[in-house]
Amino acid sequence: MDMRKAFKKREEELTMVLKDCDSKLKKAPSGNLKVNNSKKATCYYLRKSGTDKVGTYIRKQNIDTARNLAQRDYELEVKDSICKEISAIQSYNRKMPKATYEHTYDNLNIARKVLVIPHYVPDEEYVSTWLAEPYDPLEFEDGSVLHYADNDIRVRSKSEVMIANALYKAGIPFKYECPAFIGNKKIYPDFTILKMPSRKIIYWEHLGMLDDDLYLNKNMEKLDNYEANGAFLGDGLIITRETAKRPLNMKQIWTLIEHHFMQ
Repeated sequence: MDMRKAFKKREEELTMVLKDCDSKLKKAPSGNLKVNNSKKATCYYLRKSGTDKVGTYIRKQNIDTARNLAQRDYELEVKDSICKEISAIQSYNRKMPKATYEHTYDNLNIARKVLVIPHYVPDEEYVSTWLAEPYDPLEFEDGSVLHYADNDIRVRSKSEVMIANALYKAGIPFKYECPAFIGNKKIYPDFTILKMPSRKIIYWEHLGMLDDDLYLNKNMEKLDNYEANGAFLGDGLIITRETAKRPLNMKQIWTLIEHHFMQ
C-alpha cells in the first residue's frame, strides 16, 4: 500500500469537509445552546452570553433556533477534529522516509534477490507469479464452438469473449475457469480476477442462459454456495446475466469494470 497516496486522498477528503464546515459556520447564529433533560421532557434554552446562566426558553415554534445552534456546535467540533487529523497527516509526511520496507526487495540487485525470501513482493512481480501459477481448467467438449479472446484464452461464449477482452484491455489480471474451493466445494468460476493493488481475489460469473430452467437452477446453487462462504454480490463476486432477448453488451461490462477495479 502506498501510504503517501492514501494519506493524500484522506487529506483531500478532509479539506473538502473543512470547506463545507467553514461555509456553514459563516451563517451560524451567535449565542449558546443549553439543554435540560428531565424524565418528562427535554428543554432548550438560548444563552446570549457567558454570564447568562439560565437563558431564554426556546419554544417549539422556534425549535429551528435550537437546531441552528446545535448544528453550529457540531460544525465546530468537526472542524477541530479535522484540523488535528490534517496536522497529524502533515507531520507523518514530513517524517516518512522516501522508501518504505516494501521497496527494499525491489532495490536489491538480482544476485541478492535470488538468495532472500522477501516480506513484500512488488506488485508487478506478484501479478506475474500469480498468472504463472499452473492450474487445470475445465475441459471443452469435442465439437464445441471455438471462442478465443484477444489474449488467446479459449472461452465458452461470445459474451465471455467480450468480458475477457475488456479485462485484458484494462490490464486487469485474470484466469479463466481456474478451480477454487468455496467452502469445502470445488468450483470453476468463469473468471478469477486479481484486484490490484489490494491483491484481493474477485470472482466473476456470467449467467448466459437464464431462459433455461435447468441451467438457472444449477447456477442458483452455485451462487448460494458463494454467499454461504462469504463471497457476496458486489463484495468478492460480480455477476453478469443475459437472456435471448436481453443479451449482454459492452457498456454493462465496462460499467462493472470501472466500478470494481478503477476507483
